[in-house]
Amino acid sequence: KTRELHLCVAAMSAYAAAYAPPPPGSKGAAYGGYGASFGGGYGSGTPAADKAAAGAPTSFAPPGAGAGGRPGAPGAGADGFSFSGLASGGAGGKAWPSVEQLVAAVPVRPFEFNTQPQKVAVGSRKNVEENRGLVPKPYATGEDAEFFLFKGVLSDNEVAEIVTSGVKALSALISTGRSREPDATDGRPRFAAELAEFGRFDDRMAHVLGPLVEEALLPYIRSKYGCQTAALSSAVFRRFVPEERLFVPPHHEYGAFAVCSLGLQDRAAFTGGMFVQGSGRAFLDRKFLPIDRGDVCMHRWDLHHGVEVQEGSRFELLLFFSDSPQAVADGSSPWYFKAAEKGEASAQFGLAMSLLRQKDVEGAKTWLEKACAQDYPEALYVQAEWAWEPPAEFDIGSSDAPRALQLLRRAAELGHGRSQCRLGGLLAAGVKGRVQQDTWEGKRLLRLAFEQDEPDAGFYLGAALLQEGERDGATKLLAACAKGHPRACFQIAEMYREGQYQFAKDLPAALRYTKWAAHQGDPQAMSNLGHL
Repeated sequence: KTRELHLCVAAMSAYAAAYAPPPPGSKGAAYGGYGASFGGGYGSGTPAADKAAAGAPTSFAPPGAGAGGRPGAPGAGADGFSFSGLASGGAGGKAWPSVEQLVAAVPVRPFEFNTQPQKVAVGSRKNVEENRGLVPKPYATGEDAEFFLFKGVLSDNEVAEIVTSGVKALSALISTGRSREPDATDGRPRFAAELAEFGRFDDRMAHVLGPLVEEALLPYIRSKYGCQTAALSSAVFRRFVPEERLFVPPHHEYGAFAVCSLGLQDRAAFTGGMFVQGSGRAFLDRKFLPIDRGDVCMHRWDLHHGVEVQEGSRFELLLFFSDSPQAVADGSSPWYFKAAEKGEASAQFGLAMSLLRQKDVEGAKTWLEKACAQDYPEALYVQAEWAWEPPAEFDIGSSDAPRALQLLRRAAELGHGRSQCRLGGLLAAGVKGRVQQDTWEGKRLLRLAFEQDEPDAGFYLGAALLQEGERDGATKLLAACAKGHPRACFQIAEMYREGQYQFAKDLPAALRYTKWAAHQGDPQAMSNLGHL
């Protein structure tokens, strides 16, 4: 406990500039920081006169700031930038923490199993140590998601063959500009290779993965989850390396009946790995699983999990299973029906996404609306995106900006980080003819999303603060860089290249971040890198 307390203190020290409210006398200090809220907030309809009479501000702009809060307002330094919480040193006596310093100070808390491990048979593989873990479901009070960690299921030879074949296949794709399809979790490039599709392994992997799946993992899944028709759907080999993908945000695997994550390295080769998270409090509730070389983590679709590699490189193989060969063939998710009909909001949302993949738009809309009626945040977010910009490939209806903002507001109130980020970004920038700019409220929501470790929030908040002359905006951009956000990497590269915002000119650092952004598909970074 003492060691964990020290780690917490270290993390808060490094992130002080990112999370601390403005110091007394600077912009926004009168409101008590990003978490402060007051009556008659955005969309309440409270008249300005009533707000003034009640002592509440008639504008969301901080006191003393001009229109838009431009540089030179009270609390700003002589260089036009307000400043708080950073260490002394460097140009002007103010130094920036590097991305590596920010990352190194974030504690990697291991998940602690509360039950004793059991010896079980995983199919034909006997005497395997099984650890059972429970994680609270973020949007279901009193409910837990279950997962299992099996130690030493794979032999060293099996792991070596998987890594060799996987690296070879993925490197061939990346070298030809492929393997950058958007990941369903966040739209970033996947840097992954399909080793099995529609239940059939690649010829190079069948001799290794075939026996593992058919003789060990599938028998266990069928027995554990009471589904004798369960079948392999796909296998994905992916890597996490510097200047590519290092972070997969917490999410649910709605397209899978069950998932197995295979450990392919010793834990000493990297810092971080797969994590589970039972709430939106990323820096408190995020726990990393002790998956070693040859281990297997098995879970259902309802586990809230992600991946973060803070140092080193990591490879993993993901095996996705459906509940029947027919579901594999048509891409359906029939396992949601019973729970959805009983009124389980998460199952209703999963069923809606399944029907959408099958082009059943009306069925998807019906179940999505049912999930929204129960205030399921992920359903509210998707419904808001549809209302804001209906997908061109589906006949969903016309754009409805007021409805989109209403849905995002409700999901944000429920603590959904992506909704807070999306709504905050829209309000901070404003959209002509659709969203009236509200800088203060936008930044408040972005700060809340930033606290949930949303990389987009770090980027949008950083850009908004820098535009207003708040030097702390660069710290937010650096935090987004640590997660590999392409636009944040590009902006930081430009700061190093031009020596902006008191960054010392550093061409090697500029080139590094330009390459990172280019690898993630940022068009400006690719153009700059091509010229270099």
